[in-house]
Amino acid sequence: MRYALGGWCVGGITTVQSGTPFTVGNGYDRNGDGLLQDRPDIGNPNSPLDTRAIIVPTCPTGYQNPDTGSCVSPGQVPWVEGTGFPNASTVGRNTLHTGGTNNFDLNLTKSIPVGERRRLELRWEAFNAFNHPQSIQVPPMEVFTTPPGQFLNRNFTDSGIRTMWVQAKVVF
Repeated sequence: MRYALGGWCVGGITTVQSGTPFTVGNGYDRNGDGLLQDRPDIGNPNSPLDTRAIIVPTCPTGYQNPDTGSCVSPGQVPWVEGTGFPNASTVGRNTLHTGGTNNFDLNLTKSIPVGERRRLELRWEAFNAFNHPQSIQVPPMEVFTTPPGQFLNRNFTDSGIRTMWVQAKVVF
């Protein structure tokens, strides 16, 4: 019984963090200064966050949602492709946040004596043991250049997966 029940160790690390702020991008140089860090304009902040409008002159409204292919007005989406210099309706910096981290790493170790001076150590480690999605990466966020269906879609980020290791060690 002593060999079966003795020699166990359990350890772990927990990380809980809020999300990182990020800025939605316009997708092209709207003011002609050679920098691509320009931001889009705000349409309707109460509409679904993953909707957007780009300029398409063939639409009666002048705008199209590239994810659905339908013509929309700026009042139907929160992110509107901006042109010219930034103005009062241009989106501010760091307006959105990633999902954050909720991570538990665990390890379990069993030490088994082998003779008087030696022992066998068996170790199991699990990183992200409960397999929580770790939404720490910024999803595709360019209004003009993000492919259809990917704009602010967390499915196109690395959400963190569970990994496990098993190790054996002889200590002498």
